[in-house]
Amino acid sequence: MEVQKETELQPSYYDRLLKKEWSYTTGAVMISAFAMALFAFSGIWGVSGPLATWGGKFLTLLGIDADKWSIYNGSLAKYRFFGNKASITDIGLLMGALIACLLAAQWKIRNIKHWKQAAAAALGGLLMGVGAKMANGCNIGGLFSQLPQFSGAGWVFLLFVFLGATIGGKLLRFFMPPASNKRPNRKRLTAEQRKRNKTIQIAVGVALSLLCLVVAFLVAPTYPNAPAFILIGVGIGYSMQRSRFCFTAAYRDPTLTGETKLTKAVLVAFALCTIAFFGFHISSYGADLSKLDPTKLPGNPINLSLLVGSFIFGIGAVLAGGCASGTFIRIGEGYVQNLIAFIFFVTGSTIGSFVTGGLKGTFMTIGPKVYLPTVFGGFVPALLIQLAALMGLWILADWWEKRKHAMVR
Repeated sequence: MEVQKETELQPSYYDRLLKKEWSYTTGAVMISAFAMALFAFSGIWGVSGPLATWGGKFLTLLGIDADKWSIYNGSLAKYRFFGNKASITDIGLLMGALIACLLAAQWKIRNIKHWKQAAAAALGGLLMGVGAKMANGCNIGGLFSQLPQFSGAGWVFLLFVFLGATIGGKLLRFFMPPASNKRPNRKRLTAEQRKRNKTIQIAVGVALSLLCLVVAFLVAPTYPNAPAFILIGVGIGYSMQRSRFCFTAAYRDPTLTGETKLTKAVLVAFALCTIAFFGFHISSYGADLSKLDPTKLPGNPINLSLLVGSFIFGIGAVLAGGCASGTFIRIGEGYVQNLIAFIFFVTGSTIGSFVTGGLKGTFMTIGPKVYLPTVFGGFVPALLIQLAALMGLWILADWWEKRKHAMVR
């Protein structure tokens, strides 16, 4: 009898493989592996880059010839979705999250509960769009793909996006819907209905997975790199959804709730990618830094536009309920709030393109590129110092969480 009860308590293979959530650390490892595979194949991972282009393409559908504007200058006519890495991986994120939810039979439309949530999503999306353009990247292109490759701009982005997220967390209280004692009227499904719903969702998830493979096969002759971008994008989206990995929560939660589990997982991802970039850069540039072309240093320049943009982006990501990558993940999960944020993210990116165009050549955009190996006298010192700094932040985050929990007790 005891053996029978123990067997009944054990989760099925389906629950273990497709339904059980991954740990944040598992998500960090998987996301880092996919990001490094993308870099090895075709350069760094970015998310927000094509959004302004999508905004311009939408305007052309409305009969507005946006291609004549200086920010586009004919680029809209030349744009091809399957020829653009960031566009493919962005939709891959959405598809990966959607497939993960369907295979776990957990997908549903998650409506907003109050107009304040819609307002927060709209404002947050606008701020993210403008901020990402000013900072020349979001939390992926401006941070996750910058800091590990020894760019000083990545560390600056990290500091100011954290400050922005802290402010965003305080502003978020204003947009919280009022408490309600009413319980939502949820229709309870019978066991047969739940079983049918599960079967349908799994079937659709399998069908979408096969569709991604078919599309990758069909576009390969014209766009040879597209299949890899599709598979990597879906892989990242699947990994982020299964592990509930969220960059915004990593910056927001320490000051809002005191939780730092995601923060520590993001730091682990930074460390893993740092080690990988160390190998890439050694093989690309060689150990002799004196031969390094200063015009080809990796990373963004450090300037006032970066500081302001990353700060604004941090505020927007918290208000919107997800950063650039998180927005696509949550749309795949069925969140209406993030769909609203996406629409305004595209709008903000278009506006941000005008803003950054007007800032070119001004004091806002003038600044140096800081490449840490040249600052610290070599690749090995830069590697050790950066890993030590990340470890220090991990220890600080762990101490902060324990301190907060002790105060609550």
